[in-house]
Amino acid sequence: MSRRDKYHDIVKNALIREGWTITHDPYYFVNTDPQLSTDIGAERLIAAENATQKIVVEVKSFLKESQVVELEKAIGQYGLYRRFLAKQASERVLYLAVPRHAFEDIFSRQVGREAIEEFHLLLFVYSLLKNEPLIWNPQ
Repeated sequence: MSRRDKYHDIVKNALIREGWTITHDPYYFVNTDPQLSTDIGAERLIAAENATQKIVVEVKSFLKESQVVELEKAIGQYGLYRRFLAKQASERVLYLAVPRHAFEDIFSRQVGREAIEEFHLLLFVYSLLKNEPLIWNPQ
């Protein structure tokens, strides 16, 4: 199991502010060798549909010197986790949580846009400033 991302609690608290209930912290994939986990499992009631929306979140900070290397690592994790999630809990949707600075830098450039399209990345952007709303599936 990997250690928590530096901004784990910022993302977790932002989800709670937006009405999500944290169901897993971390979210473990069963029957994996070695044991794998992603950062957060959450759900919330969709009142209009009388249904529950369930997600799993992989939090990334993009603090290393090379954001391209961080992007490559994130894509690899995302693909692997999406595969295990489809087998374990297909009702859950996997999101990659990225800080605003990464979205405005690497994800707004060609390589980031291509990665989002090619690997079908679902993102939400979080702010390091308190009480700013999450930006879901930014364009």
